[in-house]
Amino acid sequence: MARGKVYLVGAGPGDPELMTLKAKRLLGEADVVLFDRLLDPRMLDGVRAELIDVGKNAGRHKLNQEGINRLLIEKAQAGNIVVRLKGGDPYLFGRGGEEALALLEKGIPFEVVPGVTSSIAAPALAGIPVTHRGVASSLTIVTGHEEPGKEAPLDWSAIAALGGTLVVLMGVSRLEKNAAALIAAGKPSSTPAAMVEKGGWPEQRMISATLGDIARKAKEEGIESPAILVVGEVVTLAQRLAKKKIAILRPDAQQKESAALAENYGFSPISAPAIALAKKPLPSDLLERLGRAECVAFTSANGVNMALQSPDIRQALASKMLVSIGPKTAQALAVHGLTAAMPQEYSSQGLEKLLSNRCRSILFLRSSQGSRYLSDGLRAAGIDVDDIPLYEVVPSGDPRLDELIKRARSVDIFAFTSSSTARFLIERAAAMGREKELFRALAAGTVAAIGKPTKEELTRLGVEVDVMPDEFTFVAMLAVLRELAR
Repeated sequence: MARGKVYLVGAGPGDPELMTLKAKRLLGEADVVLFDRLLDPRMLDGVRAELIDVGKNAGRHKLNQEGINRLLIEKAQAGNIVVRLKGGDPYLFGRGGEEALALLEKGIPFEVVPGVTSSIAAPALAGIPVTHRGVASSLTIVTGHEEPGKEAPLDWSAIAALGGTLVVLMGVSRLEKNAAALIAAGKPSSTPAAMVEKGGWPEQRMISATLGDIARKAKEEGIESPAILVVGEVVTLAQRLAKKKIAILRPDAQQKESAALAENYGFSPISAPAIALAKKPLPSDLLERLGRAECVAFTSANGVNMALQSPDIRQALASKMLVSIGPKTAQALAVHGLTAAMPQEYSSQGLEKLLSNRCRSILFLRSSQGSRYLSDGLRAAGIDVDDIPLYEVVPSGDPRLDELIKRARSVDIFAFTSSSTARFLIERAAAMGREKELFRALAAGTVAAIGKPTKEELTRLGVEVDVMPDEFTFVAMLAVLRELAR
């Protein structure tokens, strides 16, 4: 049997899109893949090879390094194309050199495929350029967790004397000792420092402090491995360069479009649906009530899409004055060839002004939990108002919401697009026993409400609202948030 070949492949810092083209191609061609504690399981999506988890964590090894070397040799000698997939770059504290030497000794062909190293990528993704003109012109990378007998101990005195930026990998467990060693060796305790946790992961977060205070703050914030320490003046640039993480709580069907909009406005979106929509049976007298109304109003694109599934409703609407609360709702109607008027102000006063001398009765088609502040204001103005609930808003049950709640402290902005997104987020956090943690994260971050009913519900729940756009749309919310971030 022909002897196989081994590829020592760097997987990058965690985001599958940061893998190299060659790495992706080789995963598709491999017979066997030996992988470490991968930063994202999506890296192996669609891979048909035999998958062997040889992940190593501090103090917990599925296989020791000698065992991994033997397994690489065994699989290659059986004639397989073997990919050894390693986080970051295989030759930067990845022990790829040891594996290469073991393969060389047995005469097994191998090739190294470099990967994007977290020592540069993780700071960059957190808004820290490791070098910057006039700030830092050099970079030093060291390991923060040396194995006994592995090599000569680090000379912290020499490291402290170096200028530029210092990146310490794999140093969470020894953070306090390493920071103290740097200070003892002469590094000023006031030097800016940051910990970047899970760089490239969806739950990436960063904390910053001084070198003298970073260990205490990391402990308070619960920073866990994998995380890297960055020391140097470049850390301060993150205040301007870091992308703000925004939690999007809309239903799953709106997540893709909303995330794309958030990215266009310079934010890093976190998809975490808090609500789902359950269609309600239509009342038997629906067409009769439509016939009595001079005007029909929709408050959401969701309501439009559900109502217009019925040909009878589409036909009945053709002869009515239609009102859209928001441009997205108007766009949804336009898809079905229907034109709607929009009030200049999304309030009962704005709607009353639009309907003045044009409509004496209006029918709302919307969510059963929708706010009635528009209806109440119109009734007070003498307009006959009818409401038909088309759908019910229910808790999403989406695991992405649970993940958001677990890592709420890493979120910069919480974008609430309805009262129910606020209510169900907090209810779910309480069910998970994380309500206090969520409230601390909400207090520390920026809370945005899309309109008055949402703001009122958040206030009722005990959450202070920081941002509410004049125009009650998601795009308007993003625009205001972008201005605040400048």
